[in-house]
Amino acid sequence: MRLGQNVRNSRLLISIGGLALVIQSVVFQGTFGIVENPGVSGVLRDVLSGGLLLVATIFLFSGVYLRLRDSR
Repeated sequence: MRLGQNVRNSRLLISIGGLALVIQSVVFQGTFGIVENPGVSGVLRDVLSGGLLLVATIFLFSGVYLRLRDSR
């Protein structure tokens, strides 16, 4: 893969991961009080919140890894 392609991929992964983290914080953690009730409750809410947090973490770490690998 070319260096330019890796830079684009790392930016995209970091952007998607950051967006997923913000959505998880606002919708499921009630940050800023923007969303009172996301429309799900109980176990489904926990699964969606945890899944979104997992996706955000994977995308962020993958993007950072690509960026660090290409900076050498």
